[in-house]
Amino acid sequence: MKLNKFFLILFFVTGVVLVPSQKSYSQISQFGGLNRNGVYPETGLMDSWPVEGPKLVQTLTGIGEGFGSPTITENGIYIAGMIDSVGFVFHFNHEHHLKWKTEIGKEFTFKYMGARGTPTIEDNRLYYVASMGEAVCLNATTGEIIWRLNIFEEFKGAQIKWGYTESPLIYGDKIFFTPGGPGSNFVALNKMNGELIWATDIDSTFNTYCSPVIINHNKKNLILLNSSNYILIIDPDNGIVKVKHPLTDSNFNHAIPPGYTDGKLFYSSGYGEGATLFQIVEGKTELDTIYTNKDFDCKLSGIIVYDGTAFGVSDRRKHWIGIDLISGKTLFTSRVIKPGSFILADNKFYMFSDVGEVAMAVPSKSEFKIVSHFQIPIGNVTLAFAHPVIYNDILYIRYNNNLWLYKIK
Repeated sequence: MKLNKFFLILFFVTGVVLVPSQKSYSQISQFGGLNRNGVYPETGLMDSWPVEGPKLVQTLTGIGEGFGSPTITENGIYIAGMIDSVGFVFHFNHEHHLKWKTEIGKEFTFKYMGARGTPTIEDNRLYYVASMGEAVCLNATTGEIIWRLNIFEEFKGAQIKWGYTESPLIYGDKIFFTPGGPGSNFVALNKMNGELIWATDIDSTFNTYCSPVIINHNKKNLILLNSSNYILIIDPDNGIVKVKHPLTDSNFNHAIPPGYTDGKLFYSSGYGEGATLFQIVEGKTELDTIYTNKDFDCKLSGIIVYDGTAFGVSDRRKHWIGIDLISGKTLFTSRVIKPGSFILADNKFYMFSDVGEVAMAVPSKSEFKIVSHFQIPIGNVTLAFAHPVIYNDILYIRYNNNLWLYKIK
């Protein structure tokens, strides 16, 4: 899932303005944290690390090739990986013992080989969709399959260039996918049994490595996502498309869902396309443009809005960047570490570069101020696209077959 890139893969992080003041975990555990926006509720974290980095609590290995982040609940750690072209979901308890691994099906074995998505967990059910379209619901305690279907076969969709990338979104009794089939470009299934509730026909649009999010606009919960051809806002109750704003980038790589604030959408895509702040206009299916900024062409890292500044990575120029959210003015660029992904917790950024650097930075309107940094304990790191995760004061860093757990409080 902008993967997300290569991130393709992954996954994407959207904008947010406020950080929760106290720790709480929602019923649904998913990619990007509580609200799928890369913001985590931990407080009281260390203000700096030793030169060698924070204490390494555990290394979990044998999880296979992949770019997806772990999902963590009070019952343990869940993560997807590929071994010999076959995809699995793995479950470790918090004592770091492997409790089960369940075979899902074939994963992506062309360029950027490995699993893409991040599992979504609600109560005792785990949902995951593999890069070849195999969607499953598992018992999160035992790993047993509750239901499964291949969304390409079921809805006549087709594989996309870098492998289907989506971390399933749950809303009420529904779970959503973007198979891209004729008349079934975006679908809502019953989360309990996988049966179709509704399907939406959106001009043959297809998955673009983007995982959808829920926004609340005018006191109504709506689905927001990028597809290959449009920014979409969809009513989750019935599949009615409220906004269908055309996207023109021919790479069909729009991995990061727009950030929503007060009726506005902050959108960014790579390959030099840049960023745009849009206004939602009642009664119109297309958006009004407030400004554009070609410097902020973010493809993989995700976008986090903090203190009125949008932070991310420039795909074309390969540097970190901050722009003023209201005016669109570029405030700074930085190459303090290589490009990568990042999350926010306790008013600090936790960054993971594509070459394996881990850093803590203090955000401001003038820079990414790096406070501490270290290198993951492995050599020749490339294509490190998995986003960091924080849970119960542990920083989780995934690179391919390994997951490192660092104590940061």
